[in-house]
Amino acid sequence: MSLKQLNREITQCRVDAEKQRRSALRLFDQQQRQINQQLGKIPIVAILGVAFAAGFITEKLWQLPHTSQIIQFALSMRAL
Repeated sequence: MSLKQLNREITQCRVDAEKQRRSALRLFDQQQRQINQQLGKIPIVAILGVAFAAGFITEKLWQLPHTSQIIQFALSMRAL
């Protein structure tokens, strides 16, 4: 393979990689816009209610002796 052919292949690969990068960025922007549109439809009261309920349930689960022991054990095993 000559140096010119290799140079052309490298240039073509660079062009292809740039096309893929731009396509991925466009897809990412499109998905981000869709997510923002969908999140805009959820009322803030519902989001706050779900967050409050999740916090309440987490606190109640944490107060159970077995749950807190399991979590503490998992955290200590993770530290190893």
